[in-house]
Amino acid sequence: MGIYGPTPWFSIGIEQVGSVRLKKSLYGLKQAPRAWNSKITHGCVRWGFWPPSLTVHCSSGMFWKVQCNVDDMVITGPDLVAINKVKSHILEAFEMKDLGNLHYIFGIEVIHTSDDILLSQRHYVLNMLYNIGMTDSRPISTPLDKNQKLRPDSGEVYNETRFRQIVRSLIYLTITRSDLSYPVRLISHFMQRPTVKHLQCAQRILRYVSDIKDRRLLYRYELAEQLVDYTDADWAGDASDRVHVLYRKCACCME
Repeated sequence: MGIYGPTPWFSIGIEQVGSVRLKKSLYGLKQAPRAWNSKITHGCVRWGFWPPSLTVHCSSGMFWKVQCNVDDMVITGPDLVAINKVKSHILEAFEMKDLGNLHYIFGIEVIHTSDDILLSQRHYVLNMLYNIGMTDSRPISTPLDKNQKLRPDSGEVYNETRFRQIVRSLIYLTITRSDLSYPVRLISHFMQRPTVKHLQCAQRILRYVSDIKDRRLLYRYELAEQLVDYTDADWAGDASDRVHVLYRKCACCME
């Protein structure tokens, strides 16, 4: 894939043509992300990975994954020898700096211990509460009132842009906080025309987030023997369209 641009004004000894071909992708050009994605994809396929997830499965059932975000790359897998082999392939093709074990990515803090891996979004929560202006809000132990029912036309209309910013910030927080999935899903139904009552519900969720900001998601190195799944249904529980709501949650370990 080539990137073309107009002939630069300072070109000396270059025939004045309509366009020139760049030999190297540069930051700031619209075509640069596409060129980089094409290059890293071809490289991963050559090393045995397969797009779009860039995951390779071995005969033993184990898998390795390369997650690339612009020029930041995360390599995961069960075998350190194989991970180092992937690193050597990448070093041959690109200039790369090995930062060691993953500690922070996309607002998620990764904490390694001898037996576990902990994921925390405490720093993200603090920044979110500061930007929203609820740093000094009083914490609360539950994200919703019991039997909370919200309707589209429940009060005075609130600022749509502001409400959407709050909801989007909370959606990203559900990565490590599965207990926020239902309340965040509930208020996200009213992003088109939010009201003050919807805002109050979102603020209650933020107060709950302030109370649990120090909790972390725990992953143990040993495999669990079974995954526990809890489900419940609220028939005709949606106050806006009277459809039933299904609640589902898998068991996870919290610290």
